[in-house]
Amino acid sequence: MKRKQLAPHIHADQPAAERYIYVCLALLPAWIAGVFYYGFRVLVLSAVSILTFFFSDYLSTRKLYPEQAFYVDYSSIVSGLLLTLLVPVSTSVWAIFLAALFGSLLIKQAFGGVGTNIFNPALASRMFLEFAFPSQMTVVEGPFDGLWHVTSLLTGKPAVDTPSLPDLSWSHILSGRIPSMIGTATTALILLGMVILIERRLFHFEASLAYFATLIIGYIPCYIHSLGLRHFASWITCGGLVLIGVFMLNDCTTMPLSRKGRAFFGCGTGILTLLMYRFGNSTYAMIFPVLMMNMTTPIFDRYIRPQAFSKSSWYREVKS
Repeated sequence: MKRKQLAPHIHADQPAAERYIYVCLALLPAWIAGVFYYGFRVLVLSAVSILTFFFSDYLSTRKLYPEQAFYVDYSSIVSGLLLTLLVPVSTSVWAIFLAALFGSLLIKQAFGGVGTNIFNPALASRMFLEFAFPSQMTVVEGPFDGLWHVTSLLTGKPAVDTPSLPDLSWSHILSGRIPSMIGTATTALILLGMVILIERRLFHFEASLAYFATLIIGYIPCYIHSLGLRHFASWITCGGLVLIGVFMLNDCTTMPLSRKGRAFFGCGTGILTLLMYRFGNSTYAMIFPVLMMNMTTPIFDRYIRPQAFSKSSWYREVKS
């Protein structure tokens, strides 16, 4: 007997827990690279993030929805891993703890739990850090710097001397051996995760293709004075846009249900990203476009739907 599941997994052939396990496997290569480049701190931050998401989800479900049995679907692990990959290694344990608590309680559980949240919990948690701990969101270490530095886990490292960006070669670009957040620059391993999602039929091409196509087309007029394949690859890698396009735009809860809606979703995210990079605060260009488009998902689902059989539109006919 198939277990009843919440939307958007209600019609899925595989259980929600199984789907989230494969997403965790897809995130694992980038996370392992983060541990390799940045050391012990990544393990500690990951443990705090995942455990906070899990126990917050569990306790709030028991308290807010006592009639609903708690179902371990591994979505907490996915959110915890994503949050870890989106922060600099210099982030403090307290900042990660508060961010995960914010994402679990106010973004997910306040809207009814997994499958009902409007915003992506990991990105919303990262937004919280950008406002609450802005000095800790600055990259202060490059790969292999301070692998076992644990003395500032509770306080975080001050944003003083930001390491200079090396002359990026293709090996740096693909491997992610550049000063960045923990898991946003390992392009080759993020693409390996995308292959895992495609193989398990968990990857929707429409939003990601529209997103990257918009970035490629918009890059030309926005950076007309520095056009070049290597410059474009450096720009999209250092900004974490590959991770956003592969994983954040494939969150089945916060993206539109229809193919056309997902294409508009990806295109809108790309346009907002370009505008923020070119005319706004580039620090927010990775996070806010996705969250802003998350708010439009109900609109896309309301007005862009498959046409019902034998009906001129999907709207219900009402007799006057």
